[in-house]
Amino acid sequence: MMPAWYAQPFRPDGGITAEGLRNQLGRPALSVLTVLVRESAQNSWDAKRDGDVDYRLDLVTVSAVHRRAWVDMLAPGAPEDPTASRTLPNFLRSSTIRYLAVSDRGTSGLGGPTRSDVRAEPNERAWLSFVLNSGEKQDVDGGGGTYGYGKGAFFLASRVGTVLIHTRFRHEDRIRSRLIGSSLLSSTTIEDVPYTGRHWWGIPDSSHCEPLTDAAADAAARALGLPGFKDDETGTTVVVLDPDLSDPAVEDGSEMPVEQAGRFLADAVAWNLWPLTIDGRPSKLRTTVTAHGTRVDVPSEKNDAVLASFAMAYRAMQAEVEPNIRCGNPRKALGRFASVDTFGAKVTSQAAAELGLSGSPHHVCCMRRPDLVVQYLEQPSKAHPDVGYAGVFKVEDELDRIFAKAEPPTHDAWIDAQLSGREATFVRVYRRRLNEECARLVGPKARDAKVSEAPVGPVAQRLGFLLAGVGGTGASETTPSASSKGGSDGTGGETGGGVPGRSAGRQNPSAGDRKRHRAVMVGKPYFRSRGGRVLLAQKVRVFAGTTVRGLVTVITGEGSPESASPAGSDLPQVLGWRHNGAVLPGDSFAAGDDSVEVDMLIAAVEDAAIDVSIEMVD
Repeated sequence: MMPAWYAQPFRPDGGITAEGLRNQLGRPALSVLTVLVRESAQNSWDAKRDGDVDYRLDLVTVSAVHRRAWVDMLAPGAPEDPTASRTLPNFLRSSTIRYLAVSDRGTSGLGGPTRSDVRAEPNERAWLSFVLNSGEKQDVDGGGGTYGYGKGAFFLASRVGTVLIHTRFRHEDRIRSRLIGSSLLSSTTIEDVPYTGRHWWGIPDSSHCEPLTDAAADAAARALGLPGFKDDETGTTVVVLDPDLSDPAVEDGSEMPVEQAGRFLADAVAWNLWPLTIDGRPSKLRTTVTAHGTRVDVPSEKNDAVLASFAMAYRAMQAEVEPNIRCGNPRKALGRFASVDTFGAKVTSQAAAELGLSGSPHHVCCMRRPDLVVQYLEQPSKAHPDVGYAGVFKVEDELDRIFAKAEPPTHDAWIDAQLSGREATFVRVYRRRLNEECARLVGPKARDAKVSEAPVGPVAQRLGFLLAGVGGTGASETTPSASSKGGSDGTGGETGGGVPGRSAGRQNPSAGDRKRHRAVMVGKPYFRSRGGRVLLAQKVRVFAGTTVRGLVTVITGEGSPESASPAGSDLPQVLGWRHNGAVLPGDSFAAGDDSVEVDMLIAAVEDAAIDVSIEMVD
């Protein structure tokens, strides 16, 4: 039989409408693409077999080679939705047919019966759970799903409410394949027959629709150009037709170009799935994103400083011998927490901003047993905007079920109002304990400080020694400024001295002029070699007739200067000043009758953030 479309009528004993299925995820605060990444990855991880899982997102525009197959196979009898602004027939007639393929390999695939009215063993309900039934969670040990509604994310991400599902699975030592189409449109009545709004593309029967199977399924998938399977590979590809690429940063519904959408998807994968991708796991999620056939780099701990900090905090959390987040009444271990300080590392991703992350992190990444990110819990920030911390909290396995019940269908929060009694107490107390832990990280002085009044320069100058070795999200070059005694505006004094980037002519300043012409640090620190020794250099503009002293200190995790060096450690120091090819030793430099630019040479220390500042000498 040739495949065709089948509309599901209401049965005598009732049924759920397509609108009801679409609404099961509620109205997520996150964008449809982010929800799709979170829900689809959770489904893939729950379906993993032994070893790693390959998770892939491909944004594809159908080529001329495959376009005819799309029209010939899917257009005849394609369902209309009179309430939709864009319909499936219109999509198939358009000049551009685009889809988003979400694939997993190393997973079990969707096996089991293809009818809901037959008996199935608990481990043979994958097809029923994902394709046919609603709200059925697979019985997977350590699985992340609670409601069984995650498949709705695929339909929400399609502007025509339609997906294709191609799966391969092992059954009785044989590899089997299935392909089916599914639409969630609007319930309607046609010729006095009420329909649920659910439609299927496959082999219609009198009362339901069967999928294409085995060779027919694989041949149809190849004709449509869908991602294939290698050898005896098992897994599933869900193809989202006409994906919604709306830009989350704007409210007018405008779409992102495919390249930008690919970048957003890659970032969403990184910030929502990173705990499953880090090295050292017994099994991990290997992620790939492509747009127009071009691979998009997915940020990771290897190339993003903030993700690296969260990964370090995750490993530190795992190393905790005993749970360190506890409830006192009733006495209960809630989970493990650890954190890592960051210096100059910034979050700039749009997908991360949607999760509440931007600038220097001051957040705790919360998760439970599947190690998928539930939320980034914002905490108090440190005094200086370029100093932050990345924390990780994981619920004890014993309480996994309780915290899972506290999640909405999108699994992006823990809400104690959904619980009662002790269960609600545990969810309230974990948040309170994290607040207390992070308050200790920030410190009382840092919490009370006003950053706007701190006489500090930009991060490139304060933390240049550390940032020189950090890639990806370190600070960028900013307007030069300086920290000076008595000044708070970052330009060298309260009365506004020299203008950065402008050379000064010959001057003979009076005492009042000298007060106004405070020295200015120019640009950001850089490394230079002298006599086989690597030094940190900071260019300083010193005005005629003035003397300047260089100051360097180690910055602690709270963003405050270290008053004493740890035992066995060196202190940073100003070695001298390089001017006209000569080095003048000492921490002070006096300009003559001309304003000059000199290099302040600093002996830095390893594994520390260095604060570089200058002060005028009377």
